[in-house]
Amino acid sequence: MSSALLAHRYRLHRQIGAGGAGEVWQAEDTVLARPVAVKLLRAELADDAAALSRFRAEARHAGRLSHPAIAHLYDYGDGLSPDPPFLVMELVDGPSLATVLAAGPLAPGRAMDVIAQVADGLAAAHAAGVVHRDIKPANLLLGPGGQVKITDFGISCAAGAASVTRTGTVVGTPAYLAPERMTGAPATPAADLYSLGMVGYECLAGALPFTGSAVEVAAAHQQRPLPPLPATVPAATLLITELTARDPAARPATAAGVAVRASHLRDLLAAGGAGPQPAGQTSGWASPVPTGLAATAGLPTGPAATASLPAVPAPTLHWPDRRARWPRRRVTAVAALAALALLGLVLVLRSVGGPPAAAGGRPAGASSRPAATVELAAGPLIGQPLSVARQRLDQLGLAMRVRWQQSDSQPGTVLAVEPSGPVPAGSTVVVTVAAGHGDGHDHGGGNGNGGDGDGNGGNG
Repeated sequence: MSSALLAHRYRLHRQIGAGGAGEVWQAEDTVLARPVAVKLLRAELADDAAALSRFRAEARHAGRLSHPAIAHLYDYGDGLSPDPPFLVMELVDGPSLATVLAAGPLAPGRAMDVIAQVADGLAAAHAAGVVHRDIKPANLLLGPGGQVKITDFGISCAAGAASVTRTGTVVGTPAYLAPERMTGAPATPAADLYSLGMVGYECLAGALPFTGSAVEVAAAHQQRPLPPLPATVPAATLLITELTARDPAARPATAAGVAVRASHLRDLLAAGGAGPQPAGQTSGWASPVPTGLAATAGLPTGPAATASLPAVPAPTLHWPDRRARWPRRRVTAVAALAALALLGLVLVLRSVGGPPAAAGGRPAGASSRPAATVELAAGPLIGQPLSVARQRLDQLGLAMRVRWQQSDSQPGTVLAVEPSGPVPAGSTVVVTVAAGHGDGHDHGGGNGNGGDGDGNGGNG
């Protein structure tokens, strides 16, 4: 079909992807003189009512959406002879996230950028009443400048509407499917957020949490806790944990709220450094895998397939050896300064009063050593970025619990610090932070385009 003119307008140049129900072609819109991606329904499915229904649903749902993080739908053909049914979509010149992750995990800041962009796109879809139902790396394309594009709405559905699949059939990719979907519950925005959490987990860990057959993976999502994420990504762990909660009600309330939080985490990591990166990880999207137009097909391979989910070995972290750069006299001076600082801290702690004394001069109910406290002034931290509060609490040896609260204040700024004044050393302080509108949870702790649930290639 190369060089054929589809619908008297679209010239097909070369096939860049194929799946169980469709083919994806790099093409040219001869009217507007621009490159496009064309998804064709396979000829043998032209008379399949279910396949045609899914194809039309993809066109309707994608056509309702306009957002920078969603691949645009330009045109749809219903299969009038001699042309097969087709979709014309934005051509994304870049790899899928699945292709990039095949080379290893992303840096934490980059991972949060992906989560923020996808969540923002999902917020637009959910606001339009569309649930994607198959968020996974193969359906996320990475365009120039790091722009993420959600593709393949082939199995998406209108929220609350009946599915176009057979009754009792669960559609989606088990490795990313929410536990409630496994039991036949309808797809909701919360299910998309669970899938996004699994994508975030894979971006940070470099591998999916569960491997095995589709049935084994589905059971693991319902029964087993996720393995812990690497200790190098503590700032992102809480968000991923909430997104992947088994109970849909325990997940963040909206995709918009997730976008705000992930954006803030991305900015914090950018400001303070993302910490050690896996060996060979680049700062951009570049990967050793060729990223030509064929890579934009985003067809399900490896962990995106339903049959097997192979694990990727965890990366080895390399820390620079700085000992050779430090002369002996400098080391001695630093050690002396550290000793003086420690002595000063001890004197400060001893100068702060402890609990009321009991008979004999000892604090009531305590041992002979008084409980140490540190002085925490809350006022100077109000209105400051969360990173400033974190740094101050770290200096005082205090743990931090973050409570996100809807506010008209700048997202990420401190609203309250409790308790303040004399605080027991090593205790936990609750820092209330502005989250913007859309997320009011209380948190602890520190194109060639995607394939659908049947494995179809698609540009959207």
